[in-house]
Amino acid sequence: MEFNIQRYIEKKQKGLVKLTKLGEAYVLAWDVFDIETGVKKTPIIESLDLANLKKLKTQSDDLTKSIGALITDLEALK
Repeated sequence: MEFNIQRYIEKKQKGLVKLTKLGEAYVLAWDVFDIETGVKKTPIIESLDLANLKKLKTQSDDLTKSIGALITDLEALK
């Protein structure tokens, strides 16, 4: 399963995901339920790489600034 930040936020708000630190590793446990019975099943475990998340945030911040500069330039053409 590929990590989905929106899914994480939604599940966190519902209390359906847990974060844990194991030594230097970060782990997510997604709660899973049987569709027919609603019975809780074994959670899905996923590891997270904090360094990669920080890199992604920096790239996203840079992109946001660039988009903001382009919008400013476009709006100046009025």
